[in-house]
Amino acid sequence: MTQITLIKAELFKQGGLEKYTWQIARDFCSLGIPVTILTSGDVQPIFNDPLLNIVSLPISHHLSFLKVIYFDKACTEYLEKHPTPIIFSLDRNRLQTHIRAGNGVHAAYLQRRSQEEGLLKKTSFALNPLHYAILSLEKRSFENPNLKLLFTNSEMVKQEILRFYHTDPEKIAVVHNGVEWVAMQNQFNKWEEEKEKALRLLNLDPNAFQFLFIGHNYRRKGLEKLLRAFAIIKNENFQISVIGKEKRIGYFHELVKNLGLEKKIIFFGPKKDTATFYQIADCTVIPSLYDPFANVTVEALAMGVPVISSKFNGGNEILTPINGSVIDCLNDSKEFSKILRNALERSKDTKSAVAIRESVRHLDFSNQLRLITSATIQS
Repeated sequence: MTQITLIKAELFKQGGLEKYTWQIARDFCSLGIPVTILTSGDVQPIFNDPLLNIVSLPISHHLSFLKVIYFDKACTEYLEKHPTPIIFSLDRNRLQTHIRAGNGVHAAYLQRRSQEEGLLKKTSFALNPLHYAILSLEKRSFENPNLKLLFTNSEMVKQEILRFYHTDPEKIAVVHNGVEWVAMQNQFNKWEEEKEKALRLLNLDPNAFQFLFIGHNYRRKGLEKLLRAFAIIKNENFQISVIGKEKRIGYFHELVKNLGLEKKIIFFGPKKDTATFYQIADCTVIPSLYDPFANVTVEALAMGVPVISSKFNGGNEILTPINGSVIDCLNDSKEFSKILRNALERSKDTKSAVAIRESVRHLDFSNQLRLITSATIQS
């Protein structure tokens, strides 16, 4: 019987990669395939199955680069004693037969950041042991001669891998991120009746066009560039809800004040349930500096909300004239503001919301996961 080992460190977190790991594990189990997950930390399974075995490897180091190195070492030692025909990694490790590169390409991420940072910060990249550790493992994993199949969640990431590493393009398969399209049906159906109540509860202007921004680490997600573009059109009737965690939140509050946007920008902090914000949103903006494929892209579309995305978000590949537009000009505030102003002319309505939602029906999790699991088994 085929057996599979999945690798993902710190599975106790609640991000997109962690969610995909559980989903892939569940899908393999549903096919009758025993799955062992190698992870770290105190992990509680989100589903029970006799075919699922979770092994939490003891990684006691607190420094980030040592966590990366020792997790890889612990996985290698475990697999030498407990080999399986398929080793499927959702992390950066030296030893695997299959990879889902949900984190994108670290070399490309550093290159992109270097274009945005000053000389001192760029110099620090070369001296940071975490970057060195990740780049080293990235090269070993992508160029591993035993690699059978490498899944990317965007064509953007595939091309980055081919640009930075010697990987056979025939081994790379692009499978865009999935979304709980069917599961979101009820929340979508109620958006019109819930919108007025939600606007009132959140103390938002019912007559204003509602933009939405969702993402942790505001700088990487491009919020500063978005705010500067909004400042150019601040006399228009709009508001923007900002969702997510940010360590330097004081900087962004001060920036909003300096730009004269106090009445336009509302910081709501991190939210586990974002359905209400999608119900009230007229447009979601994703001005990422680097995102392999921002899950917000497909979540917003599945809720009938049009998306404005940076070209540096791999999720822009699923945008069409029906459901969104792409920003080629993050550093040009005037051009960026023109795109935002154009969006103001198209408030969400029933007809447009249905068309936008239908445009991503094929990206339901069940479809996207089965593409990955089927290709893995057949390879």
